Amino acid sequence: MRQVFLRFYLTVVVCFLATSLLIGGIYKQLIERTNQRYLTDIFKSTVSIIEEELGDLPPSLWHDEASRLRGKLPVPVQIEKLGEYSLTEENQKSLEKGDIILLLDKGLYIHRIHKTDQMVVLGPIPFLTDLDNISWLDFLALFLMSAALGLPTWLWLRPFWRDLLQIIQQSRRVGQGDFAARVSLDESSALASLGVTFNGMAHDVEELTASRRAMIDAVSHDLRTPLARMRYRLEAIKSGADSAAQVAAIERDLGQIDELIEEWLTMSSLDSPQMQMNIQPQPMIPWLNKLANEFSLDGKPPELINQVEQNDPYMEIDSYYLGRAVSNILSNARRYGGDTIVMTLSWQDGQASLMIDDNGEGIPQEQRSRLLQPFTRMEGSRNKATGGFGLGLAIVAMIARGHGGSVAIDTSPQGGARIVLLWPTPLRSLS
Repeated sequence: MRQVFLRFYLTVVVCFLATSLLIGGIYKQLIERTNQRYLTDIFKSTVSIIEEELGDLPPSLWHDEASRLRGKLPVPVQIEKLGEYSLTEENQKSLEKGDIILLLDKGLYIHRIHKTDQMVVLGPIPFLTDLDNISWLDFLALFLMSAALGLPTWLWLRPFWRDLLQIIQQSRRVGQGDFAARVSLDESSALASLGVTFNGMAHDVEELTASRRAMIDAVSHDLRTPLARMRYRLEAIKSGADSAAQVAAIERDLGQIDELIEEWLTMSSLDSPQMQMNIQPQPMIPWLNKLANEFSLDGKPPELINQVEQNDPYMEIDSYYLGRAVSNILSNARRYGGDTIVMTLSWQDGQASLMIDDNGEGIPQEQRSRLLQPFTRMEGSRNKATGGFGLGLAIVAMIARGHGGSVAIDTSPQGGARIVLLWPTPLRSLS
């Protein structure tokens, strides 16, 4: 803190001294002009008095008369010959014309007595010589004022430095892998906004690290299982088992690995900052019917309800990616839900809504937000009957964000799960 304090304090002092000297110089110029006009007026009056007194006397008595008047006047006065002082050419001409000349370096006013070779000298006047001099009291005053600036500088810098040290300390903890580190600053702190930004960054890093760790665990599990089965089946073929059945099983395991890789690549492409959705107007009813037919059960596709006022609504979507999101939701409904799936399309105030309900067991409240994270599944779903990699709803959430919308999990009127896709879009009809 000492180094920071000295730098800040010296900067303040230098700025203060520069400002003081500038203002002092301007003020001095104004005072000098005022005082010189004032003294000039006084000297004119004094010269008039002296010349009136000397007017009736012979020049030989002027010195004695000046000595007598010296006690009656506020400043010293004397009579001297022209040429007594070294003058500039300009001042010499002015003096000969009868003007009053100021010799600032000597503190004197001089004036030629009309039609004589003598002049009246008024001074020296100490005030004139003191204008350009800086006394030790002036230096002492500047020093004391500069020293006094140290106290407010220290009082302001101390809490600033304390908060800065806290941010530095917590940053080191984050750098060492403790992503739960947070800073706690008062709202009045000058670094409060930086603290909020730091906490947000630490929270994001913590979530990202946890997500990556979960991804590694999930991928290792989902890859290890089919690989272990394939290794077992290869050994069975070597032992003389039915090769056709084992090869078919190996192909299923390879298909599972391909599916995992495809889901993973999809999520990676959606997470890329360069990813741009290809938003185009799309006739929603035929498009949704086509997707629903792909998930028919015993020839019965999911039911589609159109709550939009138009019979053939057009909405702006990326048909590939939003189709992927709807397919993931329908796939989960078929896998974990019951035998009834209902899709409801609606539009209000510039926002489209697609609700997909099933009559399964539903999703517990405490697990809903967690299931929107990659490689997260409900307890009991990690088995051979249901399968899945925990990426479906995470991909749905990323696609919804790509459309400027969101996804929510709720309870279906049928008792199962309700997945709601929301995204902004204009509504048009070509009928």
